[in-house]
Amino acid sequence: MTAVQKKRVLLAEDDASMRKFIEVILVKAGYDVTSAQDGMEAMNAVGENAFDIVVADAIMPNLSGYELCRLIRAKYAATAIPCIILSGLESNPSDERFSDEFLVKDTGLKDNLLEAVARLTRP
Repeated sequence: MTAVQKKRVLLAEDDASMRKFIEVILVKAGYDVTSAQDGMEAMNAVGENAFDIVVADAIMPNLSGYELCRLIRAKYAATAIPCIILSGLESNPSDERFSDEFLVKDTGLKDNLLEAVARLTRP
């Protein structure tokens, strides 16, 4: 990807080591990544910048990933920013309606995340 073609990813993850791990994966794959420590920080970033996709941890302080995606969809419906929820737990089907993809933080996370981000940001 050239600098002009780079897709912008907003990453919201409260665990610093997991946030860095995911950030490195996405940057090495050619994405421009903005990281947030929680859902509120991520929501503020969405109001200030344009993103092609949001990747959010399901459970975070201040604002969960589910709530973040729900608020983004309610406030920025016209932009249709895709959302990916990441979790170390099993999915909650009632909350999945606010995301485009649900991924478990397991040994396949890297490949699953890169595939989902590429698919959901395709023009």
